[in-house]
Amino acid sequence: MNINELITQVNAEYMPLKLKSKDSSLTAEESEKLFQLDTKLSLYKILKTSFMEEITKNQKVMKYFLDNGLVTMHQETARDANGKEVTVDVPDQSMEERIAMLPDIFTEPILEKMVKGHKDNLDILPKDDSRRKKEQYELDILNSFLPEEATDKDIFEYLDTEFPDGVEQKMMGKVIGQVKAAFKRADGKLISQCVKERIKR
Repeated sequence: MNINELITQVNAEYMPLKLKSKDSSLTAEESEKLFQLDTKLSLYKILKTSFMEEITKNQKVMKYFLDNGLVTMHQETARDANGKEVTVDVPDQSMEERIAMLPDIFTEPILEKMVKGHKDNLDILPKDDSRRKKEQYELDILNSFLPEEATDKDIFEYLDTEFPDGVEQKMMGKVIGQVKAAFKRADGKLISQCVKERIKR
């Protein structure tokens, strides 16, 4: 997922349409397209900032870059908080280059956190709230960058195969953990609901 390229691609479509909207009225189709591009651009910029923060704050990212030979370092002289001159290691690759190299193991948790936030927002927004459209569209975009999420059907099929006689109440927590481990991506609430429905009565 190269967020820099995505921003460039969307911008190329967005700017001409945005300029047109200032000079003349847009068709319904063009207005919808402008909404989609504007939403994508805004979301991609937020993602880029989040990825930049991950690179800056998470030491595991730099270790990953160095261990895999993706980043090289050189030394520069700087001053610490007390004004003392110190030598610091500085990456040869720009932040833009490092963002483009950020692997799924670091981007997916960020995307998952944003997905959860959007789902929570949709749960509390009234059905007639105009903000739902933007929230849902952003959620769809975020989901498109992640592995497909397990459905209730997938979870029930797994439970019925692994626990054909149902789930003991006292084993519920352990089973939920097992189901989570079985799927690359599944909603925790959905897993809990499905397991509850398979509890032995």
